[in-house]
This record gives sequence, C-alpha cells and structure tokens, in this order.
Amino acid sequence: MLKVKCLFKRAGCAGFVGLLAALSCLGAAPAQSAGTEFKKDEAGLYSDVFNDNIYYEFVDTLNFENLYRKISGKKARAQDVNVYDEVPDSVFFTNRHARKRLSAEELARGYRENDGPDLSEALTVVSGKSEGMHPGFFVKDKRGDLYLIKFDPADNLELTTSAEIIGSRIYHAMGYPATQSDIITVLPSKFVVSPDAKFYDHTGFKRPLTAEKLEELLLFIPYTDEGKLRANAIKILSGDNRGPFGFRGNRANDPEDQIPHEHRRELRAVKILASWLNNYDARRSNTMATIVTKDGQSVFERHQMDFNASLGAGTHEAKPPMFTHEHMLDYGEGTKALLSLGLWEKPWQKRWREAGEQTGSPAVGYFDNREFNPGKFKTQLPARAFKNVTRADAFWAAKNIMAFSDDDVRAIVKAAQYKRAEDADMIAKVLIERRDLIGRYWFEHANALDNFDVKGGKLSFEDLAVTYKFEPAAEASYKVAVARMHGRKRRAVTAFESSAPEISLDSAWFDGAETVELTIRVLRQGWKKPGPYVRVLLDKSAIKEIRHQD
Repeated sequence: MLKVKCLFKRAGCAGFVGLLAALSCLGAAPAQSAGTEFKKDEAGLYSDVFNDNIYYEFVDTLNFENLYRKISGKKARAQDVNVYDEVPDSVFFTNRHARKRLSAEELARGYRENDGPDLSEALTVVSGKSEGMHPGFFVKDKRGDLYLIKFDPADNLELTTSAEIIGSRIYHAMGYPATQSDIITVLPSKFVVSPDAKFYDHTGFKRPLTAEKLEELLLFIPYTDEGKLRANAIKILSGDNRGPFGFRGNRANDPEDQIPHEHRRELRAVKILASWLNNYDARRSNTMATIVTKDGQSVFERHQMDFNASLGAGTHEAKPPMFTHEHMLDYGEGTKALLSLGLWEKPWQKRWREAGEQTGSPAVGYFDNREFNPGKFKTQLPARAFKNVTRADAFWAAKNIMAFSDDDVRAIVKAAQYKRAEDADMIAKVLIERRDLIGRYWFEHANALDNFDVKGGKLSFEDLAVTYKFEPAAEASYKVAVARMHGRKRRAVTAFESSAPEISLDSAWFDGAETVELTIRVLRQGWKKPGPYVRVLLDKSAIKEIRHQD
C-alpha cells in the first residue's frame, strides 16, 4: 500500500515548480521586447528553506543597517508609498475592495481569465504531480486551456480545496494579483490520460503515466457522497513564466521593479493578510512573475498563489498545532525552550492543550482564535519583507482588511461550497473575529486616523478605532502640535487638544510659512501617554502630504 501511496512522489518540490513553469509556456511564445532579457528564477521548498531560514538569517546578522535597526527598533520606511501614505496601483498591487467595494458576486468570482475548465468533454491528463502524499495532476480541457488539479487529503474532504478558494478570493479582493481557482466535482471517468503523459515516481525518476497508474492514484482521493471527485482547478497563468519574485531584492532591468521588495509596503503587508487567513505558507515559491505583452511591450505580472495551506489546512492534513506560532527553524523559540529545559509551555502548546488535542471537523481542520496574537504571527519561513513591517505598513494592511464586512466574508466563504452549513459558519465566524482582532491590535499600536480632508477652513479626519467601535468616541482626545515649515526647517507655533475629529485652521498659522505641519496623536482612556503620530502637511487650501509614524 505504501508503494501505491508514494506512486506520484518525487524528489523535491523544485521539479514540480519547474514543471508548472514549463506547462505555463505551452502554446505561448516568450513576450520579450528586443534587447531585453529577463533571467528565469528557480523555485522550490528546499531552496526556500536554505535561503530564507538558513543563509539569509546568517547573512542579515552581518548587515550593519539591519543590526542597527533591530537594536534601535527603528525600521525602514516603505519606499513605494505616495505623499498621502497610500500604495499606488502597480503590477504588484491594485487597490480594489477598500477603494471601491466589490459586489458579493464579484467577491465570490475572484480573479478570472475564463469561466473555468470546459467540462463538456473529458479532461486530458498531461502530467502527474504530487507534493508528498498530496496528489494532483495537470490537465488540458476541450479549449486547450491548462489547469492544475489539486485534491483534498484522504481524510479531509473540503479542507484544502475550500481554503484555496477563500484565500484566492480574499487576496484578489484586497488587491493582489492571484490565480484563478474553481471547484469542480466530477466522476473519475472525466479524466483521460494523454499517451505522452509522464510523472515522477517515488525514486525521483520520470515514468510514463498510464491509465492504470492514474486509477491507483485516485484510490487515495476522498470521494463525495455521490461518488464524485472534488478538486481545485487552478488555471495555469497566461504568459511566459519567469519564476518567483519573492519578498526581497528586485529585477534591476525591469522598470516596474526598481524598489527592493523588502521595502514595498504591499509585500510587507502580505504578512498581515496571511495572519488573517492563517496562511502559514506565504513564501517565495508561492509567488510567480510572468511576462505578458501589453501594447507591444513586455511587462511583468506578479501573482500570489497557492493558498491551500490557509485557514485550518496544512499541505496534506489539518494544520499542525505549532504552525503560525513558529518558523520551520525557529532559533529564538528553540533557544527559549532549551534554556527553560523544556518546562516552558509555549503558546501553541497551551492552545493545543485547551483544544483537547483535537482539531475541528475534517473540513475545517485546526482553525480558531485561541492564543492568536496579530503581532506575533509567523509564516513557515522568515522573509525580509515581513521582518521590515512597520506600524504604518500594518495600519495600511489592517484598514484594508477591515473593509471586508461580515456579509463580504460570508459571500466569499459561500464560494468555497462547504456541504455542511456548520462548517461554513465556523470558518466565517473565525475570519470575522480574527479580522476584528487584527484591526483592534494595529489601530492601537499605530495611529488610527485616516481619510483626512480640508473643507471650510477645517481639517477633518476619521478615527478608524472609533468607526469600527473598538474605542468609544467620547474617550478619545486628539493632541495637536502646529509648526510652520520653510523647506525642512520647522518652527513650533502652538499645541492644543481637540475632543472631536476635526481641527479649525487658523489663518495666522500660515503667515510667512510655505506650509503648515500638524502632528496629531491620539490619547485614549486608560493610556498613560499618547500613541504614535500622524503628520499632515498642508497649505491654505489643500493637503500636501500625510505620513503615519513607522
């Protein structure tokens, strides 16, 4: 039996990603302009572990700037924000739901290149695929479109397929280019093996994929009560696959990629979004850059992908208890455990004990909010961009997450097609609670003032902590310091306190000044001192700049 279960196992994940890259190029010529060459980056779990959890962990300790910032606590400001402290649209991110609300139907559809695989005829299996014992394969439909077919673990029908749907919809609605993913439910006979199909066996060698081998594989796939197979059909991205783009460095010869990824706010914010979705597997190999032709020019598109380890799902089982609490190789946690001689009960161990060492239903897995701390969430591997997250970055991410209403969350969860209403309700409940935990945490640790506007001689703003009812309006006090600005020279004018989210602008402040700077801090009941600042630079008629403290 073990031999059969390992039938599609191969040596390492790099081969799988390489296969995905090759398939994405079938029928699509590289879209490169004359004189421009973009090197293809390789990917794989093994290389990710070595680079992010070993090599860069050591090398970064030798970087004096990183060492200084770690000791001083002064993190580098994101380099891609505009003068209003927002992330402009780019190939990495397009402002969507927080800027203009998507309908329930749009949220449920997610990213689209077509309406999903054509199931009017057989799906031709062109290659086998497996990660460990989590099988799947690549297919081509009647139209010639390529899809990666991924199944749930044997004992967890709906676990990973639902996580993939919910994750891809939320990433897309937030603004990240994601992948198109659909749920299909078909009979095993829907899959027909191509004569040229290959797979990697458990020894790592490529073998012919036959109908008999495919039938053996499907013995270990969970079936629905109707005797059908449920799977994710993930469309292979259009364009020429150039591999992952990751969370550090940049491609110097790409005009759209001049800022190191560790200094891009939207890539730092992936950590905050991952904490909402419980996505432990946000790492370099789960990003993909493709070259497409637009208006005769070769441009990169950068997609986030592979969300089936979100929510309560692991790769091929319910999420293990330590995931999201520790990195794969967590030197800090390991040292604390060693020094305590194993007597210290870690937060994830306490959480697991309180859960009775039991996960939820097979479709939900291990997903709750016990011991969840938004500031301490960890992905499988450390990433430089995630380490660089500042309060301003996290505030930006949190306010985008808070833009998802309860009904929005339920609409997205509905797209995951849980059979049991109890499972769908549980997932929605935990996501809604966790959204609020993230908002409350980061609105407290950063300055929660937003939506500034000048009208009628007044500067108005919105206190998001009050808007979302995390704090009572009556207990908020806004400390304001006014300064005249001449270039970089600042001269203090006055300081006062406001109990309302608006400030009357005194015309005398502008006398002899190029601009006026207002530094605003919030003091709430129970706080010993005001929180971080937000600085607003303005002239007599308009706001010139907004900057939240990092």
